Amino acid sequence: VIIPVYNVENYLYDCIKSVLKQNFTKLEIILVNDCSTDKSGEICSSLAEKYNNLQVIHNKENQGVSRSRNVGINASNGHYIIFLDSDDYLLEGGLSGIENLIKDKNYPDVIVIEKFLTRREPASFTTHSLFNDRFARSVTTEDVIRNFNNNKNFYGNCWCHIVKRRVLVQNELFFSPNISYAEDQEFVAKLFCFSNSFAFYRGTFYCKRTGSGTLTHKLNYETGISCLKIVNGLCEFIRANNFSAIKLEFLYARIHSILAQFTPQLISLNRSEIFQLSKVIEKNLKCLEILEDNSLDFKLFFFIATFNLYYGLLLYKQSIIEEVILLIEEIGYKELYLFSNNLYSKGIAKLILNEGYPVKGILDNDETVAGSFFSGLEMNPPSILCGRPADEMAKISVLICNQNKNSVDAINKQLHDIGMQTKQITHKFFHPQGATI
Repeated sequence: VIIPVYNVENYLYDCIKSVLKQNFTKLEIILVNDCSTDKSGEICSSLAEKYNNLQVIHNKENQGVSRSRNVGINASNGHYIIFLDSDDYLLEGGLSGIENLIKDKNYPDVIVIEKFLTRREPASFTTHSLFNDRFARSVTTEDVIRNFNNNKNFYGNCWCHIVKRRVLVQNELFFSPNISYAEDQEFVAKLFCFSNSFAFYRGTFYCKRTGSGTLTHKLNYETGISCLKIVNGLCEFIRANNFSAIKLEFLYARIHSILAQFTPQLISLNRSEIFQLSKVIEKNLKCLEILEDNSLDFKLFFFIATFNLYYGLLLYKQSIIEEVILLIEEIGYKELYLFSNNLYSKGIAKLILNEGYPVKGILDNDETVAGSFFSGLEMNPPSILCGRPADEMAKISVLICNQNKNSVDAINKQLHDIGMQTKQITHKFFHPQGATI
């Protein structure tokens, strides 16, 4: 179990204890302390003195989560690797269930967990499903990937997968360094293409704390560059390998997902930052050209191909601005809310505020963010709209920024249940139709 650690003193003890109390003896825990400035390093060292199967590696300088995971991979000896974020924890009995599955399925390359929990503090839980019964009946790698292609529901998080260490070593598969955002999405995409056998754990294994990460919703030049590095890495991966059509479809969907996450980053940048961004793309243009015929309806490629890189990016940004403004104009904006506390809503919030439109606030079902602010906008649960008189409710408009269609449908129903009409609600998808988020 590889756990990168950086300034998580409030959660770290619970994280490590969740592994130690699994009642599982064949266990190796590797903590990689990435120069924490709080008491995280002390907690790691203290527990290492008590438990022989717990190893602590203290990085000499801050290297980021990607390099820290790579340090853990190189230091590991176990046959299988689990990646655990230091603010999350494992659920009781999970490792025994994984061991039984590994033996029953003849030691597969990858085990995909069926469900995981998200936890909103202090103790509100939501269960998320990654696959259905059809996946568990998959026989070949092509079957598994085809099912994910058809299902349009793929989680590229490394902690959703238990990995045979030999697959990583033989294929020299590591996390790309110098990437600070979505770093595991490239890793998992490559992992699926390298692996020859899969198994599906039908239980709930992992609990993800929401809102504790530092980069999840950041909008800046650095995270925009990280998206482009991932896209470039996957393009190079495609060019270097002769993959089947099924795997290519899978990889292009992963690229489109990252490009969708790049768009709200782009619309939050100024002209100077976009100019620097164009120079980064220019260095990798030959590799990115393979996307031109596989970009679905992603307009970014049209603008880049029609104009030069810098002006293409500016015009693409402007086209997104106009699309969002048109949506707002169509539903009215006397009292406008954005729904979902994510990078998409924050990108749109910056866009709308820069254009001079009023935004009342951001709605989200995560009650832990209630009362917090982003760019002066207060975040609250949608329940704040309940009980309003009909004339006041009629003035409210909501722009949904969630990128998962099932979630958008659920939010629509939720808003209808509290008295809103269809004409008062709209949504903005950043990804091309058919791509997976």
